[in-house]
Amino acid sequence: MFTLTPVDAMLLGSGTLAVLTALLLGVFLFLPRSRRLLAAYVSCPVLDRRVTAEVARDEWTRGFCDVVRCDALGRSATVVCNKRCLRRAVAPAA
Repeated sequence: MFTLTPVDAMLLGSGTLAVLTALLLGVFLFLPRSRRLLAAYVSCPVLDRRVTAEVARDEWTRGFCDVVRCDALGRSATVVCNKRCLRRAVAPAA
């Protein structure tokens, strides 16, 4: 017959919890995420107006994570601003 002492049960439970935590952190932090490029309207805090931009949306969290192109900077220019427009409301373009 198999019995567990309280110390054995605590070690088994904490070991199982540690393995599950490591697996979940590995999946959510270290695996590459799927990103989709969308055209959207963003509120530019520098120009204080709405501009069209191409933003990257993280498909896991459904949040906007990066600005790829911006009409305020020119469609072919690299985005060198601090991307404060992502902190404001982003409306997908129709």
